[in-house]
Parts: sequence; structure tokens; C-alpha cells
Amino acid sequence: MRPLDVLRLPLDALALASGAKSFVRNPVIGSRRLNEWGLHPRRVALAERMAAARRARMAHLIPAEDRDAFSRDGFVVKTDFLPADLFAQAVAEAHAHVAAPREMRQGPAVTRRIHLDRVDADRLPACVAAAHDPRFDALMRYVSSHDVASLRQLQIVIADPDRGAVDPQTALHLDTFHANAKAWLFLQDVGPDDGPFAYVPGSHIIDAPRLAWEQEQALKACDDGKSYHARGSFRATADDLARLGLPPPRVMTVKANTLVVADTHGFHARTPSPKPTLRMEIYATSRRNPFSPGIGLDYMALPWVRERPGRLLDAALDQAVRLGLVSNSWPRVAPRRMDSPDVG
Repeated sequence: MRPLDVLRLPLDALALASGAKSFVRNPVIGSRRLNEWGLHPRRVALAERMAAARRARMAHLIPAEDRDAFSRDGFVVKTDFLPADLFAQAVAEAHAHVAAPREMRQGPAVTRRIHLDRVDADRLPACVAAAHDPRFDALMRYVSSHDVASLRQLQIVIADPDRGAVDPQTALHLDTFHANAKAWLFLQDVGPDDGPFAYVPGSHIIDAPRLAWEQEQALKACDDGKSYHARGSFRATADDLARLGLPPPRVMTVKANTLVVADTHGFHARTPSPKPTLRMEIYATSRRNPFSPGIGLDYMALPWVRERPGRLLDAALDQAVRLGLVSNSWPRVAPRRMDSPDVG
């Protein structure tokens, strides 16, 4: 171990009390000896207990049928979510809007995003109104188990199998070791060939077999130097599902104006597209410290921040890239219509 690594050990140890998940970047999280003693499943179990306690205090935020659906499946599906006139306006805005978005390429798929902060309401009033719908917000808070605002974006997924390579998002996986929330309000019908979201119902439930599986995966991750698995986003196979008594993934083929909110500590994936596709959606994400005892402490609710959290995070990312602190996996690209199939 290098001297610098020794000096960093106290910080690496403190990261155990955060959402840090990488077995590669943190030698404490990635310690084989500690994981043989059960470090990872203990973090998983504690994070789950704390999430359940936070959700219990937020039960009033959403209807009982949505709480029941989430408890059973790990996701909530709401059809005909927006009023028809607002939805039609949001679709028209999304297709016509011209911006300099950020894009990420993963194999044959390119994901394009712009933020939908409140300050963007002058340019995209219907999209911003949809993204900040109080019912949308309440579901995100409950599913994430944190009573804080989420990031909201207009997102376009462009897939072309002719680009070759493998999209890592098409493998069943979990995003991290603890509860968090992602949501998609689909602006168009999503058929089986349109790269639909898929989720294994009930795979968010942390029971004894799941903890044993998490332990095994942690030990594999300790010896894996470069994969998504090693970075804490564990992959799952059909054999894993069978062993855990879980059903096959449910593929979310849905009509336009359907909202799906899911805890992506459950197993999920993007279904491969066998043809060129372009899918538009209003997207939200919320991931906070899983070991926070409170349900608030929302820095995004500060008076000046709450109007522009996405813009501020973009500015912070750009500055970190300029300083060489991080690499930029979401570079900004030249202005284009958001529904343009041209990428890069």
C-alpha cells in the first residue's frame, strides 16, 4: 500500500457511513477480509432498515394503493398520469425544443438530457410543470425514502443496433446497495422493440437469501478490478433470480403518459432494441446518503438552489472536469432538436 493510501484510510473508513459503493476505489469497502466477515451485507441490511423507518414517516405522502404496489413490486405504475392538455403540450415542447444537451454513449445506445429546473419554465413550461407535479414529487420522495427534491430532466434514449458493441444497461443489475428512486414519464407509447424498461418484481426486498447473495457478490467484486460489478452495480443472471425465488423481469411496454417510479436497488435493465429507436421521457432521479436518520436535510430546498439545482450541478461538474478531478462521461454536444437522431 502506498503512503498516500495509508493517509487516506481514515477518509475511506468514514465513507462506510455514506452511499459510497465502489469496491475498486475504496480499499475499505473493497477489503476481502472485511467482506469475508460480512461488511457488505451488514451495510445493505442497515441501509434497508433505515429506509423503511424513513418511509414509515412519509406514508401520508402517497395513496395506500401506491404504497401497497411499491411494497409488493418495488415500483409504481400510473397510467394517464397528466391531464390530456398538459401532456399534449409537454410532448410538443419536447419534440420542438432546441438545446445544447449532454449525451452519454453506452454501446449502441446514446442518452441525451437537459435539466428541467424551475428556472426553465419560461422555455419549457409544460415539461417543467409535468416534472414538478406534486404527485410525481411525492412518489419520488417515498420510493427514495428521502423527503427531498429530486433532479428532473428531459431525456431521450437513441438506440441503433448497427452501432454494435454491448449496452451495459441491458444486463439485469442494481444501481447501488441501498434504496433510491428513478422515474420515467413516457412521452410516447413504448412497445417491446422500443427498448422498454424492465424490472424484476419484488427484487427490492432484502431478506436472508438476498443478503447471502449480496455477500457472494461482494466477494466477487473484491477480486474484480474493472467491471460495473466491481464498482458496486451488481449484475444478476436468470440463475440468480431462480435461486432467490424471483420471477422474470416485467417489461414495461406502456402507453404514452404513463409514469413509472422504481427503487433501482431492485434488479432492472433496459431491454435491447432490435431496430433503431428514439424514446422520449421526463426523467427523475433521487439518491441520498442511505444512513441519514432524517428524511429532510434538503440542500436543494435552499432558496436560491431550489430554482436551479440541475444547472448548479452542471457547473460544478464542468469545474471539476477543468481541474482534472473527474472525467466527463456526459459531455455537452452542439445544439440540436431534442428529437434529432443525430448524436455526438
